[in-house]
Amino acid sequence: MAFHIKVYASSDLLNQPWISDLTHMVNASYRVSHTVKIKFTTTKTRLHADSDLSEELGADGFTAVALVGDGKQKTEVIGTASMKKWKDDGLWMPTTKDGHDANSVENEDTANNGDHMLGRHACSGDYELAVVALPPDPKYRGRGIAGHLVKACEEEILRRHQINGKDLSSPLRIMIRVAKEDTGAYWLKQGFTVVGSQKCPAGFWGSLEEFTMWAMMRELSAV
Repeated sequence: MAFHIKVYASSDLLNQPWISDLTHMVNASYRVSHTVKIKFTTTKTRLHADSDLSEELGADGFTAVALVGDGKQKTEVIGTASMKKWKDDGLWMPTTKDGHDANSVENEDTANNGDHMLGRHACSGDYELAVVALPPDPKYRGRGIAGHLVKACEEEILRRHQINGKDLSSPLRIMIRVAKEDTGAYWLKQGFTVVGSQKCPAGFWGSLEEFTMWAMMRELSAV
């Protein structure tokens, strides 16, 4: 399947003729349960209006969109991924890089000597990878579209930093929030490591049961 990817500043999204198709595609994607471990409501809505994505990303955010079409036919949106500034609530529980509860390990080491136990902590990051979505049709899955979209987002981050003359000697920290039981394993395979977890009650993110949210991080370097 031939497709091309284009990056749009958040302020440009509403000017695109396919913005309603993108909104519909994102919502359809988020209503698909990718595993049998956690279920979501069939009416789960990620974007309630065409303007929601632009508003969520803010002035500095942007979106990579995978498109099919050569100008002679209607353009089809077959994927999207966005970047925005990372905002942390500081309510994460510490974990090991593969997602195990770090408190359990610490508790074993300190149970007999009275040392303090780990508590909730912040997860420092630079940017958040958000609203990664593909159409629910299986023909769009397993073709590397999501990977290409994420790469386009990362390349745009580096391009912006280079243009602005920012120091790239230290890696940028790309963050993502995921439901562990739903897509956690996928993002581990993409090179992200777990840096924190939160227990989320039924109803959060439209879930029908309690689940664990992971804060995951991957370092991005210009080298």
